[in-house]
Amino acid sequence: MFKAGSLYWLFQIVGWSFFGIILIIILYTSDEQEVTAESILYICEIVVLLTCLSHLLRAIFIQFDWLNLKFLPLLSKVIPTCILISFIFLGLLDTIEYLFHRPDEESFNLLNFSINALVYSIFFASWSTFYITYHLVNKSRVQELENLKLEASQNEIELKNLREQLNPHFLFNSLNSIRALIDIEPKTAKTSLTTLSNLLRNSLQMGKKNSVTLNEELDLCKRYLDLESIRFEERLNVSWNVDAPDQLEIPPFIIQTQVENSIKHGISKNLDGGEVQIKINYENKILDIRVENTGELKGISGMGIGIENTKRRLYLHYKDKASFNLSQNGNKVLAQIIINHN
Repeated sequence: MFKAGSLYWLFQIVGWSFFGIILIIILYTSDEQEVTAESILYICEIVVLLTCLSHLLRAIFIQFDWLNLKFLPLLSKVIPTCILISFIFLGLLDTIEYLFHRPDEESFNLLNFSINALVYSIFFASWSTFYITYHLVNKSRVQELENLKLEASQNEIELKNLREQLNPHFLFNSLNSIRALIDIEPKTAKTSLTTLSNLLRNSLQMGKKNSVTLNEELDLCKRYLDLESIRFEERLNVSWNVDAPDQLEIPPFIIQTQVENSIKHGISKNLDGGEVQIKINYENKILDIRVENTGELKGISGMGIGIENTKRRLYLHYKDKASFNLSQNGNKVLAQIIINHN
């Protein structure tokens, strides 16, 4: 890969050399003049001077910070400068010619000199247009990359904050479940604490990751449901229907959060308990996650940070390629997540 400076000089040398070749071709096809060593040397002098003076023009742009000006102020400075540079160019070219090649030529003609200066000012203006356009495009590209890096950094910080919100939320709910068992079933509470300890160890490790495998996420859900089964006993029925690759990557806690909400807002509010169904299907690179529980959606609009957390994390991970929907399906509440991996 070329660095910016190397690329600039490559275009400078190749561009003006190509211009010199065009001059030689014009000279070769002309009936009035023939190609000689002296004429080729003259064209080489033109190419060298054009290269040096266009580089001087670039230095002026940078030195006076013209590249950050708006269009009209920039135009008002570039055009007079190109005209001035063209006069300098012709002055240097005539001086070299007079000193080294044709000292006995006819006297100086101001009109021809001015016309030639106007022609070369067009060349310098064209060069300036190409250079400024390249600079603006490159600046836009660099700015876009910086914006993407900033957005990625901000997204990473937000994702980290969202993941850190989940652990306390999950922990407090689990501790409340165990607290209810301490007086009535201390042995069961002790077992629950051991289960919770293992569960938290896994969840803390998962919380440090941007993504986990489906297998890891489901293992966490099973451990959580095992913990809740101790509290609810026969009041909680769980069914699984998973048809998706174990190593498919998803955001951590994306399913566990829905399972937790199904227990907290569904099963725990029903004296007879109920059923939690986890259905996961992967087809045509579309992951369909459904967590369905016995309960009523009506009157449960404020479901804590879990739902908003899920929506936000899905957006940060997948933008518009993921969706979350919560709906009433008969006597059950359905939380559905669709992730498009295409």
